[in-house]
Amino acid sequence: MKRLTVVFALALAAGCATSGGTSGGTTVSDADFGRLQPDQMNVVNQARQFRDSARDEQARAKLRQEQGQHEEELASADQQAAKASAVAADAQVKIANESRDPAAFEQARKAKAQAEAQKRAADAHMVYAKKSTAARQLAMDAAAKQVALAEARLENAKLQALQQAGNPASNKYDMTKFQRRVQDAEKSFDSSLQKMRDQEAQASAAQRTWEDAHAQAQAQAVPLSAPQTGTGTGR
Repeated sequence: MKRLTVVFALALAAGCATSGGTSGGTTVSDADFGRLQPDQMNVVNQARQFRDSARDEQARAKLRQEQGQHEEELASADQQAAKASAVAADAQVKIANESRDPAAFEQARKAKAQAEAQKRAADAHMVYAKKSTAARQLAMDAAAKQVALAEARLENAKLQALQQAGNPASNKYDMTKFQRRVQDAEKSFDSSLQKMRDQEAQASAAQRTWEDAHAQAQAQAVPLSAPQTGTGTGR
């Protein structure tokens, strides 16, 4: 997911100030933050842009996840169609065995081969659909981790702005804790992003396998109900 990577790069571009502190958690109170003037909000505004981008990506990841569920439905329909083709092919084989008609034998052979190719394609479709669903779920996880990172950076930016403004309220907080929260969020997001990329690679490979199998099935397709021609016996 390229956009996740781009937004993450924007996050890394934001610097973290270093300073001491005496107490506090990792959230700047609204009362303290409200002491800042508009011209002291530059670093905070940048962090907010990153947070908003992260939330937008999370919404898109959710939409892609919902759309991905349709792929499994299509794959299931393909498998059902393949089962029906297999039943029809078996019926043709039985008829050919009873009639001992060479033309019927050949038609049954083609039907059987087509049904088998159709099943391989349908099964490959389901493998791809499931791997794609897993990749989209990991993308959702990565998007959530990115939002957590954005929120950590926003709080860090608020404290940084207070310090840059020389506001005494900044002394109530421990910058080290804020930075640690950001570092932990970065590690968590990076790990989640790597898992997503690995799963996406698997899904892409499975998609190629399915497309190849589908092309082979299409190449083997024959008009099973087509009238026979030639000098042989007919009906």
